[in-house]
Amino acid sequence: MEQSGNRKILLARMDYAFSDYCHEAENLSVLLGAPRDTFSWTAYHDLLKQRDAEVAAYEKYRKIKDELFGLIDPPAAPDRRESSVN
Repeated sequence: MEQSGNRKILLARMDYAFSDYCHEAENLSVLLGAPRDTFSWTAYHDLLKQRDAEVAAYEKYRKIKDELFGLIDPPAAPDRRESSVN
């Protein structure tokens, strides 16, 4: 029962982290798609800052996803005789 509760909590956290990642990725996409006619150090700094925010959000999502998959046990191997065919 406790493992089921942990899964639900992790699923909720993963959903939130994925939403956050999508938001940060969208913001990065907007910055990358902006015209660069008037490129400045401020714009460049904003781009790098957003890139870091997007990477951090993805890493948070990936960590929770990996933790969730760690709770899932693979199915047991069926009981079969060893095959004599190579």
